[in-house]
Amino acid sequence: MLVDSLTPVSLAGVTTWIRIRGADPSNPVLLLMQQGPGLPIINEVAAFERLLHLEEDFTVVYWDQRGTGRSARPLRTNRDPFEISSDRMIDDTVLMLEFLHQRFGGKTVIAGFSFGATFGAQAAVRHPDLVAALVATGMDIDMPAAEAHTYDFVLRAARQRRNSRAIRQLEEIGPPPHTGVRQFGTRARWATNFGGVSAGATYNGMIRSLMSSLVRSRDYSPMDIVRTVRGIAASQAALLPELAATDLVATMPTLEVPIVLVQGRLDQVAPSEATQRLYGSLIAPSKRLVWFEKSAHTPHLDEPEKFRRVLLEVKAACPAHG
Repeated sequence: MLVDSLTPVSLAGVTTWIRIRGADPSNPVLLLMQQGPGLPIINEVAAFERLLHLEEDFTVVYWDQRGTGRSARPLRTNRDPFEISSDRMIDDTVLMLEFLHQRFGGKTVIAGFSFGATFGAQAAVRHPDLVAALVATGMDIDMPAAEAHTYDFVLRAARQRRNSRAIRQLEEIGPPPHTGVRQFGTRARWATNFGGVSAGATYNGMIRSLMSSLVRSRDYSPMDIVRTVRGIAASQAALLPELAATDLVATMPTLEVPIVLVQGRLDQVAPSEATQRLYGSLIAPSKRLVWFEKSAHTPHLDEPEKFRRVLLEVKAACPAHG
């Protein structure tokens, strides 16, 4: 690996961390923006390389965004060194794109997952000159509709399976909006267990996988892991009330960069209806909707070979360098 460095980047006075990896400096830069709110991605380096081996064709930037992972709040009780808000996350993304442009030249390909895709899209609206293309995977597009869909899905599945525990918990939180951490966590737990998030995964299994990746990663100290876990809840508490009103169909009629919408057919978290509406209404230099028939909310993990092919097609169509 020619480039493999853990790098701090100051964004509006807050230190965030990226790991940059690549085999050829002439390759375009690919910024990976993790799903969330609150989940890190630097810990996923080993898994992404094993499944996708993107470093052969891109200079890959794994970014723990503000409030997540190595970029989580310091463990201090009397100080709040930075805000966590939707606008701040989008501003940070623009600043990160500017940093990557200054360091590598050219434009950056963004591959965003879930709310990472949402923030990436909104940053591309503000500064299309910095973005070569956007690959939006399971993008959160219409949160009121998505929350209602997910809640209906999990409650119906719980009743069909006669899962009394799930029924009780879901009836306790009631219909959306679910802007609290406990409400969101309950819905996410059962959406995962009933197959709406990742093929063959359970909620507890995904938590174990997250913790295992943090412990095994060379980039996280024990204190970093504590901050990471705390950062998930803190980010959710800060962002969920704001994100509940997200509606990109209404607020993003145009995008001045090419976009590929990656949609899992089995996704019950960011359901396909909103993706199809955005695809139909959005004005962009080029747009594609790519279906992943065996995937839910994580096509890059459920069908990694196909996801890699999509990214290579993006590279061929709009190289960030050259």
